[in-house]
Amino acid sequence: MATIAFCIFNYQGELNSTLKLAKKLSLLGHQVLYLGLSDYEEKVCSYGFKFLPILERWFPKGFIQQLEINSSNSNKLQGLLNQLRYKKLLKSLIDSLIKGEDREIHTLLKTSKPNLLIISTYEELYSTFIGMIAYECQIKSIYFTDMFTSLPLSNLLEKEKIKSFDNNFIAKLFNLKNKYIYQKLLKATKKIIALLSKTDFSEEDMITKFAINRKIPLDLLDLSQAIPLKLTHLVLCPKELDLPNILREKCYYAEASIDLQRDEPSFVWSNLDKNKSLIYCSLGTTVNTFSTLGINRIKQLFQNVIDAVSLKNEYQLVLSISDYISVEDFQYIPENIIVVNKAPQLGLLKKASIAIIAGGINTIKECIFCGVPMIVLPVWADQPDNAERIEYHGLGVVADVNKISTNLVVDLIEAIENDLLLKQRLKIWEEKFQDIEKSGRATQFILKMLEQIPHI
Repeated sequence: MATIAFCIFNYQGELNSTLKLAKKLSLLGHQVLYLGLSDYEEKVCSYGFKFLPILERWFPKGFIQQLEINSSNSNKLQGLLNQLRYKKLLKSLIDSLIKGEDREIHTLLKTSKPNLLIISTYEELYSTFIGMIAYECQIKSIYFTDMFTSLPLSNLLEKEKIKSFDNNFIAKLFNLKNKYIYQKLLKATKKIIALLSKTDFSEEDMITKFAINRKIPLDLLDLSQAIPLKLTHLVLCPKELDLPNILREKCYYAEASIDLQRDEPSFVWSNLDKNKSLIYCSLGTTVNTFSTLGINRIKQLFQNVIDAVSLKNEYQLVLSISDYISVEDFQYIPENIIVVNKAPQLGLLKKASIAIIAGGINTIKECIFCGVPMIVLPVWADQPDNAERIEYHGLGVVADVNKISTNLVVDLIEAIENDLLLKQRLKIWEEKFQDIEKSGRATQFILKMLEQIPHI
């Protein structure tokens, strides 16, 4: 039997994506453990897995939690200053790794001796250095992700199929290109600010310098990619959800990997009205969604949703607002609306008729798995890309989060109601996702990887 280690950063989505796979591998007799920042130790251990904290000198217990609190409570200027402080810390960490002063991860990998290291791609720079350290320690490693933005850029479209693209899809490709141009301009602006504050560093230069110092072949790097170290990607999302005719190298698409037995927050189910259809609304738990849009604007968005559903007597709403906002911030809550800080998302989606979401990939996978049409209001990171896919496949509607009003929310709900084919499409996708889930592709892929590793 093998020792398999999952390396995560500090996002709930990373843990949710891997739990089912980790449990399955453990049931097959393999030793499964997690490496990550110490703030996540308690959550991982609650599922019975061994957890080994890393980089404690740089990210001591409570660091990430405090970082999230600071981000959620800060204005734009404070947010920028917080980012600069974090970047300065990150630069010190990478300098220490390059100079060989910090060998904590090397020591941990050599003592825990995993046969296979499965690295999250939620933090791309972090993923790259962990992968290079694993290479240096001669430990087989792969990436796991369910974020399309973390996958290798598709350099080729199948030319023989390009003619089959409809005009709408071609327009979307140009929109994606424009978004990437905007992101580059934004990155350049931040770089100027970082230079002025003396916190700037070239990630590409540092990655290359580390590789040269550690005698890692440079042909294993592609600096044009989000994650330069070329490893196989285990994609915990069915290929069907990606845009069609896109070719990606070294990507193995598996199931959505949804753990239906995961622990969820408590909820008073008797408060639901059996005679009303349920709308579930959540913008997720990641602080960046709240800091990007701003707490006050998030509150206004939630108020718009409350006001819209209060006008639709046939519906009830469960609104999950996260720990960054207080329930008391909403003074008038109609009888058909329940506002909570945390909600049992899977349990509610099984009962929901509509979900209003930011478009994080885990929530999207769970909506499709449960056959729930989506109103997607993307804010940051991979959410706009995920929204593109929902719109393209006709699984819901997408709106500009900056233009949300009570009337617009009502219009979006009615757009879902009036799409007579939407329910039929979602039923097909629901069955497709559930069939792929039963196939256990991810487990089979890991077992094949283990067969290629000698001395197991």
